[in-house]
Amino acid sequence: MVSPLIQHFKWRYRKMKNNKKVKKFSAGILIGVISMFAISCEDFEVDNPTNIVDEQLDDAGLATALGNTPEVAVAAALDDAIVWSAACSDEGFLSGSGTFRIMIDEGYMDGYNQQYDNLYNALASARWIADDATKRVRELVTTPNSDVRVANGLFWGGMARMTLADHFEQVVYDGNAPITPTKAMEDAIVLFQEAATVASAAGNTSLAAASHGAIARAHRAIYFDNKNENSSDDMATFKKASDAAKAALAISGSYVEYANYAPPGGTNFVYASVNASRYNRMDPKYAYLKDPVSGDIDPRIKHGPKVNNSPRTGDPVYLITKYPNEGADIPVSRAAEARLIAAEYAAMTNDLATAVSYINEVRADAGLSVFSSADQAAILTQLKYERSAELWYEGRRWQDMRYYEIIPDRWAQVNKTKGIHRRWPVSQREKDNMGN
Repeated sequence: MVSPLIQHFKWRYRKMKNNKKVKKFSAGILIGVISMFAISCEDFEVDNPTNIVDEQLDDAGLATALGNTPEVAVAAALDDAIVWSAACSDEGFLSGSGTFRIMIDEGYMDGYNQQYDNLYNALASARWIADDATKRVRELVTTPNSDVRVANGLFWGGMARMTLADHFEQVVYDGNAPITPTKAMEDAIVLFQEAATVASAAGNTSLAAASHGAIARAHRAIYFDNKNENSSDDMATFKKASDAAKAALAISGSYVEYANYAPPGGTNFVYASVNASRYNRMDPKYAYLKDPVSGDIDPRIKHGPKVNNSPRTGDPVYLITKYPNEGADIPVSRAAEARLIAAEYAAMTNDLATAVSYINEVRADAGLSVFSSADQAAILTQLKYERSAELWYEGRRWQDMRYYEIIPDRWAQVNKTKGIHRRWPVSQREKDNMGN
């Protein structure tokens, strides 16, 4: 029988996850909660259920629970990042009247905003939790260099850094001096590389492939940031992205790594905010998105019929069936994205046949007709389309629009004139901690 105390913690976590105002984690408490889930189903009594003594975590029997903690912590913030960045892109919009949300919807990046302020804090906490849990697991297991629990912690520690770098102008570790998104991406690559090595030694090919896929994504981000911000067209960096993508596909042509939201304990905020509360919306243009090759509605944009119109914008409202329930998992690294990264590099280096081949592998998996072209510009245009459809509502579109210099129609004029290579500022709490 499951203890009422454990049930209480599960309920408490769900409430914390759903309440956007208190999405700020105590790392020690979170690790303690996850640890207690794995102890046993026996009832036990405690005087203070939130008082987790640090030494209690130095137990080899908790290695598996601690190994799962990084994913739980990062997943709890990742879905928020997807929702708020979708509102900055052309994927979604915010139908409510809250000022903070409208600011995001209209592309305002300056000053305090409750939504992305809380997001930064949650991601920063998740990064610390991942690092701390992984360090503990290394010390608890007998073969850390071939233990999948170590690989898992490294992967999600890298994913926390990547997500921070994707969305914020600066990244801060534990009150130290701010670093650039590029430096945070480089730090993520180091963790992904080690995760791939450890996962391979542990025989977990899917996680090894996903780690290489994440490396590809990080190198691609570094390339575009350097191109847009420093006018550097360093194709050697993009080649690193392509090489990592090919390495992932050489391990597995069908790998996928998910952020898990299976209840009890988690709630997919994309589902909760778009389908349940309907406060956030998918942009209706995606409901009518037509494949440029066939002219038919693209089946990768999984949505239901129109339910009503937005009270703020008047736009038709559709539900996202890609995430059909609160426990739906979100992919964070998968083979289709690796193919598109390899295709993009091939097209940019005029290896057009290879680019088309990769594109068609992605399209075949979706049941779409064959794309054919020998024109570089047309292939690059198709690639941009493929990314928008294949990776829809997976947290890539705002970054791609920044890389490709696409401005959402609804952005306020002030943000159009200030430029589009922008990210959100670090949280006010972080600034206060730094004395800045």
